[in-house]
Amino acid sequence: MSPSLAGADSRVVRYTNGALVESDEEAVDQFVARVLRRAHESAEARNAPTEARAILDVAHMFADELIVSQPGFDRLRFVEAATEGPS
Repeated sequence: MSPSLAGADSRVVRYTNGALVESDEEAVDQFVARVLRRAHESAEARNAPTEARAILDVAHMFADELIVSQPGFDRLRFVEAATEGPS
């Protein structure tokens, strides 16, 4: 723990850590969706429907995990972002 937080109220430290984790989760779901979208677009461009379907399945698996850790998580939006090109 840094010296500036050593004497801080533990509730503040937990809140700060929670806020950091929450913002990191947001960045992670956007990153994962972008990587999956690129892989899905590549599979479609190569006319590889089996690979595209596997990437869709992986997107659903990530969505299942994210919905557990983020109560308001929009599962459908994530899966669409991971498998559809930008509008």
